[in-house]
Amino acid sequence: CRVYNYEPLTQLKNVRANCYGKYIALRGTVVRVSNIKPLCTHLAFACAACGDVQRVPLPDGKYTLPTKCLVPECRGRSFTPDRSSPLTTTVDWQSVKVQELMSDDQREAGRIPRTIECELVQDLVDSCVPGDMVTVTGIVKVSSTEEGE
Repeated sequence: CRVYNYEPLTQLKNVRANCYGKYIALRGTVVRVSNIKPLCTHLAFACAACGDVQRVPLPDGKYTLPTKCLVPECRGRSFTPDRSSPLTTTVDWQSVKVQELMSDDQREAGRIPRTIECELVQDLVDSCVPGDMVTVTGIVKVSSTEEGE
C-alpha cells in the first residue's frame, strides 16, 4: 500500500535515534540518485549433502545462511547459494540523497544543509531526479557505513 499526505512532516534536524523503527514523513530536495541495482529478497540454497533446496528470506539484503537442512533424514549443515533458482527473487533498488529545505529565516550562516539517504524499491525506483522536491514517507532504519565514510 502507499500512504499519501501523511502528517506530521518531520524536519530533518529532528530525525534522531528516537525515530528509529518509526514511520515518518519528511520533505526535501533530491540532490543525488544512485544507479539502479538488484536487491536480493529471497535466496535459494542447496544442501551439499542431499541437494534439497530451501528458500531463505534476506531482510534488507543481509546475507544469511540456513542453519540446517530441512529434510529429516539429512540435517546437513553445508549449503551452496543458487542465484539462478526460480526460488531466488530480486527487486529493483536505488538510493537517493534528500537535502532539507531551508527558508531564509532558518539559514544559519556557514552551515551545510542536512541530508538523509533514502532507499527506493520496485516501482519507486527511477521516480525522481536531482532537483526534484519530494515528500518521503517510510520507516527510519540505521545502515552500517563503511569505515572512513
